[in-house]
Amino acid sequence: MFGKDLVRLKGLRCGVTGMFYQALKKRERAGDLMVVTIDEYLTSQVCSKCSARTLEKVSHVVDFSVLACTACHTL
Repeated sequence: MFGKDLVRLKGLRCGVTGMFYQALKKRERAGDLMVVTIDEYLTSQVCSKCSARTLEKVSHVVDFSVLACTACHTL
């Protein structure tokens, strides 16, 4: 979403994303929080622990999309 002000978020008006990001950055400068931008490319396919691209859907969990890493066995 970074740099894309015309993205619609669940019925919110266009441009709200940029205003929200600016408000977060303002709070970061004040020392209230820390803003981290994350590249969304492959985030649902790469394990956050070992960085391997070996995530597979867990078969014994019904109605939820739970992924497990086959390399480090992390859910």
